[in-house]
Amino acid sequence: MVISFIGLQTQEVEIQPVVNVVLLADTRTLDEVVVTGYGVQRKAAFTGAATTISNEAILRKSDANFVKVLEGAVPGVQMNNSTSMPGVWGSIYIRGRGSLNSGTQPLYVIDGMPVDSDTDDGSLTASSNNSVDPMSMLNPSDIESVTVLKDAAATAIYGSRAANGVIVITTKKGKEGKFNINLDVKQGFVSMANNNMDFANAEQTMNLFADGLTAAQGGEWQDNYNYLADEYFGWDRKTSTDWMDEITRKGYYQDYNLSMQGRSGSTGYYVSLGYLNTEGLVKSADFERFSGRLNLDSKFKWATVGVNTSYSYSTQNGFSLSTSGSMSSPVVAAISSMTPMDPVYDSEGNYANINNYNPMALMDETAGELNENKMQTINLNPYFQIDFGKGIYAKTTLGVNLNELNQYQYWSAQYNPQGMDYNGLGQLYNSKNTVITWNNILGWNYVFDEKHNVSVMLGQEMQKKSYHYEYFAKSDFPFSADGMRDLTTAGTDQGSEYYKQEARLASYFMDAHYSYADKYYLSGSYRRDGSSVFGANHRWGNFWSVGAKWRMTGEDFLKDNNIINNLTLRASYGTVGNQDIDWYAARGFYSAGYNYNQIPGMIPTSISNPDLTWEVSKKFDIGFDLSLLHRLHFTFDFYNSITSDALFEVPLSMTTGISTTYQNIGKIRNRGVEFSVNAALMQRKDFNWNFFANLTWNKNEVIKLSTDDPLEYTFQIVEEGRPYTQFYMKEYAGVDRETGKPLWYLNETGNETTSDYNAASKRYVGDADPKILGGFGTNLKWKDLDFNINFNYRVGGKVYDSGAVFTGFGMSLRTPLEDVALNSWTPENKDAKYPQYIYQDPNNATQYSSRFLYNGSYLRISNVTLGYTLPQKWTTKAFIQKLRAYISVDNLYTFASNDFIGYNPETSANGVIAWQYPAICTFIGGIQLTF
Repeated sequence: MVISFIGLQTQEVEIQPVVNVVLLADTRTLDEVVVTGYGVQRKAAFTGAATTISNEAILRKSDANFVKVLEGAVPGVQMNNSTSMPGVWGSIYIRGRGSLNSGTQPLYVIDGMPVDSDTDDGSLTASSNNSVDPMSMLNPSDIESVTVLKDAAATAIYGSRAANGVIVITTKKGKEGKFNINLDVKQGFVSMANNNMDFANAEQTMNLFADGLTAAQGGEWQDNYNYLADEYFGWDRKTSTDWMDEITRKGYYQDYNLSMQGRSGSTGYYVSLGYLNTEGLVKSADFERFSGRLNLDSKFKWATVGVNTSYSYSTQNGFSLSTSGSMSSPVVAAISSMTPMDPVYDSEGNYANINNYNPMALMDETAGELNENKMQTINLNPYFQIDFGKGIYAKTTLGVNLNELNQYQYWSAQYNPQGMDYNGLGQLYNSKNTVITWNNILGWNYVFDEKHNVSVMLGQEMQKKSYHYEYFAKSDFPFSADGMRDLTTAGTDQGSEYYKQEARLASYFMDAHYSYADKYYLSGSYRRDGSSVFGANHRWGNFWSVGAKWRMTGEDFLKDNNIINNLTLRASYGTVGNQDIDWYAARGFYSAGYNYNQIPGMIPTSISNPDLTWEVSKKFDIGFDLSLLHRLHFTFDFYNSITSDALFEVPLSMTTGISTTYQNIGKIRNRGVEFSVNAALMQRKDFNWNFFANLTWNKNEVIKLSTDDPLEYTFQIVEEGRPYTQFYMKEYAGVDRETGKPLWYLNETGNETTSDYNAASKRYVGDADPKILGGFGTNLKWKDLDFNINFNYRVGGKVYDSGAVFTGFGMSLRTPLEDVALNSWTPENKDAKYPQYIYQDPNNATQYSSRFLYNGSYLRISNVTLGYTLPQKWTTKAFIQKLRAYISVDNLYTFASNDFIGYNPETSANGVIAWQYPAICTFIGGIQLTF
């Protein structure tokens, strides 16, 4: 009797009345193929660095965007997202920030076709970290696997678009076997995650304000208290409003997915429909998505024809503004405009304080603000392959990716003080981004003498990208109080714009792999890209890679070793490029729509640079894979990536009328280590226990800028020899115990302090990049019960709160944090944590300094899942193949550093937070049903 199972070693036993067999893990067949570079490769023969995430891991998370599953699960991946608003974009780095001024985001490839993944830089919310993420349009239930390609051997075949890594998404296809119907239903709620942003109540706030006014202008404390309470705030001495509690809720979450999958004869099919609706934590925020997918393929004797197509439509409402301070944002208004002495409603039941941005009024369903983003995405991917025999094949594939964005913002004529000046202001923004790609491949796979395995591919590709937007604005909404806030009801034009652009890419490439006796592996790739983005003299760029791998366990001295089951050494080196800049950056460009003396004309907006060319990253990787006792699997990589000829924005004299231009100046490096372990701790008949962990250490360094002088900003600096996200500011030294004044270190080095803010020198006080990041987790299965818990973490890295003066620490009669109200210096409390609270801050206690620079380390329980699968002997009677019920919690708890103050230690890419949309905890219950 031969007993086999995918991922386990096959065993042959004699037939007996009772047979008990335990199959051991087979490391040679785990992850049998890797999806990469226009096809797949055997895991054993793959010479590059890549990590694959399965559909099961993706579906554990409840976020609308599948990309967030990669955090803590894939070594080398760093997420940068300081808001938990559903559907909002967050940046991602693969092995560190790889560019100075051009694109830093990876290339996304869905079923072999590159797709648009950029947010719209011209949109109404582009500057507020509130843009809809195109990747949130992809239904995670349709994904079979996600593979992150990291080094040159894995990514160089994509040439000009692979400098920041490649994320390859494979969607589900028809499978062998009978027809299946799958239903997945999830329902639950979102609530505010744990944090330490506890604001003071009305009494605590008034006491602190009276302290501050007395310290600033003297007088009797009680007289100042009475003035503030009765005249300034008009406080009834009873009201104590928790504004964050008022604007937030437990939001309802629901997600339904229905799919049909199977193969009939030579035709495979996968059809799905999905619906997601999640209310945000803030009452005006929500995200709704409709999605559908149809994947078909038919195999004939000599050919294969197929199509992968999908459609998604989403609506997102709300305003995140995680790092900006628009007063019409409910979070900003609640934290920075309102105080606990302000009531939500006045004595007549109308909204109170509407001239001061009452957030509940701003969110009024009838006459409040509108911040609506609608997006639809179409992916169409037909392909045709001919097999000539002897391993020779030809394949042609067309990819069409279309993203349409419709945004509408309305400033309330009733409740927004700025909107009142316009009697309501409506702004409509429409944009369309299209990527059309056509590639043709000729390949050959052959085995000689059962030892020599050869794979060669030649390809040609052409791509056209198109983009346009239109913008309209109107004011004077006569019927807005009755809910008529559509742009068609406005009476006065406030301007309009229209813009379009195109870019082209032509490519030729080859890829070759050779292996001998499944022990020695070589690979090489070459790609030549020509892009319309660059200057006429340097349109074409050449990119290449070489890789090698040695499977030592194939040698006689390790063959059939009972301890070392797999040991491979691998190395790669190559180049990849970056062209992610303005599509007309190399051209002398003029823009219309400008008038002089009422005569229409054009103005120069960029200067010609025919020598502008590719930004090139040179990537080196060396690593090993080791498996012990069929249970412990280790992966280690050391990498070094240097980006040269960086596309850098160089300042120009303002006499040109243009502020900057791109030049190939600058160099940046990322160097680091990745390590991961997967362990089968226990494998028994009714009990399995597995564990995984990974870590990444990355050091980012700017090597060269456009000049020898650093680029110094308010609290950061870009300087040769330092990380790109280096913080540079005055260093806070605590509180003067005798005077209550804040102290800063006087000189660039040393311990001498001063209470004069202007006298203090700036210092290098850390950078935003974490020193180590990663994740770990475990899963257990006992009979029909399954349990999974995952963690992700960061160690080191700084977080700067640029809005601290407006969000709990200010001295301008804004709501303080409870800790500030209770622990500010007074003559009776000289050992207080914070400086003396003085109205209008004459001592500069809240100016930019390391006082608001926190340790960004954290440990997060990212997901906990408990499930139960009904025994098949019960379900088969009802014609059910599988019935599983489960509960799951995302972001259950975050252990942050003791000095961190905020809603979420995760930040935007530059390490800055302010007016954060709070982190959320999502609890869901679900049912998975297969017929």
